Parts: sequence; structure tokens; C-alpha cells
Amino acid sequence: MNTLLKLICFYFFLFVATNFAQNITLKGHILDSISKPISGVSVIISYDKDEANILAYTTSNKNGEFLLNFAKNTNLNEFWVSFRHLSYEIKINNYKNESQNLKITLKERSNILEEVILRTKKNVEIRGDTISYKVDGLKKEKDYTIEEVISRIPGVEIKENGQISYNNRIISHLYINGVDLLEGRYNIATRGIPADAVEDIDIMQKHNHARIDKGITDSEDVAFNLKIKKNHSLVFGSGKAAIGLPVLQRNLEATPIYLKENFQDIASAKTNNIGNSLQNNGVNLTASKRDFSELETNLPDILIEPNTNGTLISNKYWLDNNSISITNDALIKTGENLILKAGINYNQNVNNLKSLASQSYFFDNDTTFVNNSSKNELIKENFYAGLVQEINKKELYLKNKFIFETENSKGVSNIIQNENVLDYFYRDKMKAIKNLTEFKTKINKRIINSGLLINYAVSSENIEVLPSVFNNEIPSNNNPDQTNQKIDINQFSFGGYSAYNFDIGKLKSEIKQKVNWSSESLKSNLSQSENSIEEELQFPFKSYFKLTTFESNTSFVSNLDFKKFKFTLNPNLIYTNLHLQENFSTSQNKNKSYFFLQPRAKLNYKINYQWHLTLTGNYITTISRFPQLFNGIVLKDYRSIFRNPEKINVTRTGIGLFNIGYSNILKGFLFSNSSSFSESNSDFILSSSIDASGLVQMEAINLPNKSINLNNTTNLTKSFFRILKTDLKYKFDKIISNQIFNNIEQNTNSTIHTINVGIN
Repeated sequence: MNTLLKLICFYFFLFVATNFAQNITLKGHILDSISKPISGVSVIISYDKDEANILAYTTSNKNGEFLLNFAKNTNLNEFWVSFRHLSYEIKINNYKNESQNLKITLKERSNILEEVILRTKKNVEIRGDTISYKVDGLKKEKDYTIEEVISRIPGVEIKENGQISYNNRIISHLYINGVDLLEGRYNIATRGIPADAVEDIDIMQKHNHARIDKGITDSEDVAFNLKIKKNHSLVFGSGKAAIGLPVLQRNLEATPIYLKENFQDIASAKTNNIGNSLQNNGVNLTASKRDFSELETNLPDILIEPNTNGTLISNKYWLDNNSISITNDALIKTGENLILKAGINYNQNVNNLKSLASQSYFFDNDTTFVNNSSKNELIKENFYAGLVQEINKKELYLKNKFIFETENSKGVSNIIQNENVLDYFYRDKMKAIKNLTEFKTKINKRIINSGLLINYAVSSENIEVLPSVFNNEIPSNNNPDQTNQKIDINQFSFGGYSAYNFDIGKLKSEIKQKVNWSSESLKSNLSQSENSIEEELQFPFKSYFKLTTFESNTSFVSNLDFKKFKFTLNPNLIYTNLHLQENFSTSQNKNKSYFFLQPRAKLNYKINYQWHLTLTGNYITTISRFPQLFNGIVLKDYRSIFRNPEKINVTRTGIGLFNIGYSNILKGFLFSNSSSFSESNSDFILSSSIDASGLVQMEAINLPNKSINLNNTTNLTKSFFRILKTDLKYKFDKIISNQIFNNIEQNTNSTIHTINVGIN
């Protein structure tokens, strides 16, 4: 423990070097030939004459004045400024790389027509990396919530759970009047805030949430900001009610909202018994911060719950459910820099599904048919409580987030499989406590970025199958009438990271150290019982498995900008120690260490401000994680029994990615094409077998296995006349791998073509 703390402290106070980028202020006055000010002139600043890399963007005000601030590139002597207006000729000038005050004169265009009058409302505005859409320019009469308006923005995709992506990148934050109240649980707002209440939707690309990072740290994050109308009431919201017959059906919801400058509160209460489930209302939809996600040890689900998810059509068109969701989130802003947030979430969902499936398995001399019909029900309760304290200053960023979560699931399946009647009962209880602390400060004008994660979680899973299954594989001295599987998992982990930014000549670099320690245990008991009396079995049917893991990850990132190119090199050195202990079979105990080098390189080429290319190469080496190292035999559900290999598996994967993208925001045209190739080599292969009753045995055995994946994804979005948005998405996947089925080694070759067309 003392050694670990010393490591964290050592990397936290890494010494630093010099030279911090300065800012340039450019202001000016734009006039016509008779010295009359010109408003609405587009002013674009770039270090390239063809605007391949736009630094800042604005428009002149009614007095013809403009003001821009941008980071100075000390390696260049000049920058370019272009001035554009529909009624005047384009002017492009170069200036010394320093702050200055300009006086610009534009020459009028000569028009063939005697008089041209243009009256249009400005619906899109681009300011550097921020694109601002006027809601009134997107909104249609039928739109009820702001989510429906957001869905019309070119490049936006919204999933059924409410998750928002822009140009295939999941957004990192959703702000309301510049404040992130909901901490990633933003579908409460997007599906509750009325469209009429919002004035602008800002899309912020290359976004840094922490002020200390702005102008220093490169970012690929995208964030959205909803600007509420200034003249809107402090208290507003949305409500909906629908009741139907002959069977009583309901769909009720209310979202009261209270917004002030230093206080925000959004609550929601929803219930329905037909249509889409509410189980995703208020869940976290943002991708975890990479530094923390690499430290987290997520609690695994070992057993399989009754299936209440369809595969062919959207849940909202057929799902038979009974859902309740209650949420409340409040924010207090103290001064300019301190924010306190609290949020709670409770969801209860009862989902039902009837399914019918028929499968055929062909062998050299035999054929097995599996006919399955089932009636499934799953009751799931989720509770979330979160407290956040955040200080966001230009010289300091500190955020502490405490989370408490519980999940209780209970389900039953009534199954008829090949004329055999089965009843499957499932229960799962989980509790988790997590605390995340992020800290950023400056030393010698360089950023020290550190974090600490503490996580504790427990779960208990149980299943019962009546009558008993796998009677030949699970030993019994009696005539069993029931098969039971019990799983108890206990998990505690903590870890930290510290990163330091510095320059080496023209190279912008970062060194980062992560350490993580975890202690995990898994108790399992697979047994047959007669008249509710269980038989006592030995390993591997009864197991008490413990795993202690220590991992150190040292990474170095270096970026080089050369004209239109940006080259990134990111090698990682990873050390991992695994200590495995099986209380019921000491021969299974292991203590092994691994050391890996994982290189990663990326090349960006910006053709101009609309076209860009990206080429990425990556080599990843991974080892088995907690649930993959457990050597006991587990009955996962009523028809599948599984065992991991005794060997610790090592997987080596090489990945290549090529991406080309085009973006013309003003014309509402976006295009991207991404191609990837990956080859993965593993130390073991999956072996499965099936009997005439449809019962499946799966085992991972020590045999090298290689898989190849080819992927190509094309996205095309085009808006027409502000009234029509079209989306075309084509995806091609080809997977080549091998497996063992009923003791026969097989090569598998799967090719999938997917086309999605959307017209809004």
C-alpha cells in the first residue's frame, strides 16, 4: 500500500519545462468604398491560404466591427485572413503573427440585375469549432421535445435509448445554458424539454470541458449546448397523457423544469404499460473518460437473464411492458467556478416476450433439430444516486463524483424445447459504490492531470431449472428434479493516474502513469437437488475463486504538426501481475507476471476545412480478465453449461484504420467512409457441442485460434431546403475465424451487408 502511494505521489509531482503558447487578439473595422460599415462579413483566420486549418471564425456586427482571439503558433511568421460577403468581392490577406487592429475596405460586386433584395433568417452560424443552429429554423409544427429537433441536424444520430452521436462520435457532454447538470444522463432533458423553450443548439467540436485545458490540450470530444430562451419562464416543462381501451393502456409523463442563473432543477415522472420500456431513462449515455475506464473493473454478469429483447424490429413498436421512472437532478452554482450537483434515479420495468425458434444442426451422418417456444418475464429495478462537486477555473480543475447504484432483477421463463417442458427461474441482486476524483493544475505553465478511482461492488445471482438438466454431466446419487446454480461476486479496486504535458522542440508530448490494484472473488455452487435437498459437490462444480491483480501502464504521447499533417505516436508499456487462488483445488493456484509493449500511431491530413484523412495503426496485447480466469463449471442458463480454460489466455491484435471525411455544414452535406482491418491471435479456441434435446456444452480449450475482421462503413447525410433530411448508412462486415463444434474443427466465414436509409 505504501509503495503504491509513493508511486502515485511521484508521478503526481513530475517536474516540468517551459514555453506556454500565447494568444493573439485580432480586431478590426470593415467598410465599403464610401466608408460605410458592412455587417455580416464572414472573417476566417487560418495559417494556410486555402483555409485548410481554421483557427477562428466570426462575423462583423452592425458597425462593421469584429474581434477574434486564437492561440499563437510560435513556429510560423504569418497568418491568413479571408473576408467574405454575398454583396462584396472576397478579400484574402496575410498578416504578421501578432496582435493587431485592421481597417478593411471591400469592393462591391457588380450585379447583372438592377436590384436584388435578399431577405433570409440566419439559421446556422459557424464560430471556429462551434456550429450554432437556430431551433426555429429546424423545428416543425409537430415537434414536441427538443430531441425531435436535434434529430434533424445533419450528422446527428439518436439511438433508441436517447444517446446522441455527431459524425459517428458519441457526445461527451450535454449542457443547458452552458452547465452540465445531468452528468451524461441527458435523455431526461432531451426527452423532457419542450422544443419551444430552446433558442439555439450549439455543437462544440474539439471541446475541452475543463477551462484549464483550453488552448493547451488537443481534444476530439463533441459537446452539445441547449440555450433556453431568455424571455422564457423560470418554471416550465412538458407533460403527456394517453389512455386507451379495450384493455386499459396508459402512457403518462411529466417533466417540470426550473432554471435560474445559479440554480437548475429537472425532475421527471413517467409510466407506461405499452410501447418502449423506460429502463434507459436517466442512464449514463456518455462514454467513460478513457483514463478512468482503463482503471475500472466492471462487475460481470455470469448467468443469463430471461430474454425479453427482440431482434427484428424496434422495441417501441411491440414491447409488452409495465414501466415506471422517477428522476430528479439539482444544481447549485456558487460564484463563477464552483458547482454542486445531486441526482437520483429510480426505474422499474416489467417486460414480457413470447418467442418461437426453430434451428437445425447438420452433421456428416446425422441432423439435430431444436424447436423452442418460450414465455419470458423479467422484472428489473434500478436505483442511482450521485453527488458531484466541481471547481472549474483557468488555473485549477477539481471534480469529485460519488455514485451509489443498485439493481434487482427477477425473471421466469416457461419453455417447451423439443416437447420437453422446462421452468427457468432467475434472480440477480447488485450493489455498487464508486468514487472518482479528477484534479488538474499548472506547474510552470504546464498541466498536471491526475485522478483517483475507488470502487466496491457485490452481486448475488441464482437460477433454478425444473426439471433437472445435464444429468449425465452433473453427478448425482439420487433422482434429481431440479438443477441449481448460485454465484456470489465480491469486488474491490482502487487506482490512480497522473499525466504531464511538455514540449520537445516542435513536439507536443505527454507522459502518463497509471496504476491499478483489485481484489475479486467468485463463489459458485452448481448442484442437483431432489425435493429441495441439494447434494454437496466438489470442485469444479463447487468453487471459491480469488484473484488479485496489480497493473502498471506507462504511456507516452507525442504530436507533431507539419503544415497540413499531424502525426501522433503513442507507445504503452504495461506490466501486469495476476495471483489466482482456488480454495477447493490448490493445484489451480497461479502467480504470473506479464510485460507488454503496445505501440499506436496516427496520421491526420487536413486537405482543407472540409476534407480530412486519418490513418491509424494499433497493436494490442490483452490477457484474460476476472470472469475468464474462473475455472469452475457454470450453468449459464437452462440449456448451456460452460467452463473456461485452465490456461491464462493471451490475445494479440493488430488493427489498421483508414477514414476519409467531408463536412459542409452550410449546405447540410456530410460524408464519411471508414475502413478497418484487424487480425487477432488467441491461445485458446471455443469448443461447443449439442445433444438431441438442444442442450449445449461449451468449453475453451488450449488451441491457437485466429480471427480476421474486415469492416467498411459509409455515412452520407444531406439536407434539402431546410425541410428534408436524408441519411444513408452502409456497413460491410466480413469475419473469418475457426471453432470446434461436436469435436469437429471448422472454419467460419461470415459476410454481412447492412443498409439503413432514413428520411426526415
